Amino acid sequence: MNWDNMHKFIRALLILALLLASCQTPVKPDSQSKLDQVLESQRAMVRNALDSGRPESALESLRGLLRERPNDASLRNLMGMTQLALRNATRASKEFQLAFKLDPQIATGLNLSSALIETGNYDQAVRLLNRLLERADKEKYSYRERILNNLGYCYSLQKQYAKAEDWYKQALEENPTFFPAHLELAHLYERTKRPALAMVSYRRAMDFCVVCFEPVQSLTAMYVKSGRSVDARQLLAQFGKIEGIAPEDRVKAGQLLNQINISTAPRRSIRR
Repeated sequence: MNWDNMHKFIRALLILALLLASCQTPVKPDSQSKLDQVLESQRAMVRNALDSGRPESALESLRGLLRERPNDASLRNLMGMTQLALRNATRASKEFQLAFKLDPQIATGLNLSSALIETGNYDQAVRLLNRLLERADKEKYSYRERILNNLGYCYSLQKQYAKAEDWYKQALEENPTFFPAHLELAHLYERTKRPALAMVSYRRAMDFCVVCFEPVQSLTAMYVKSGRSVDARQLLAQFGKIEGIAPEDRVKAGQLLNQINISTAPRRSIRR
């Protein structure tokens, strides 16, 4: 997988981590101190900065917060997500390790596994994910598909495709709407030269993230390669009409459509 696709994968994990972080923030009673209210407001600002693609802003806020509360697990976890967004996976691993040691939540362990995978520490990531899976079964964790998907991704990067495929399928059995597993399974099918299955999985990925450009781009490339330029143009045209897609993705789709139109246009013979 090239760096562009790797970065998209990291962003998907980051978004999921932010969603889980917000779900796991309990609503405190009215007697909550003003100091805690201010701190939670600051955490929310950091999450918003990350979610809106401004990790530099999140980093600036977190530095000051961690000087005051260096042993706050939630702040360390947010710093890990910030460093991951800044493509600093080594520092992200250290922050997640601190957060997990301070408060060993499964969601934090998942974030740590993502950073370990990104830094190439696959064996360590697998051991951690297997421990988390055991805990998830005992604690009735609601997002088992994330653990299963990370296991699949880890094995896929090691080119152990049979194991990776099994884990991705388990993730989709757990949650058939889980976009990352559909996308990574499609990539796996394409790498292992099973284009028909890859196309089906890209389509399913598109069903569960209609504004995501990566499956559209990958499926378009497969259509062009197999001589289905009409299907490729139709796919890109349909994607360009969707409301809510990122402006840069709309531009990329338009540029790709123009390239296909130019490359498939009939050539006129020159008469002398």
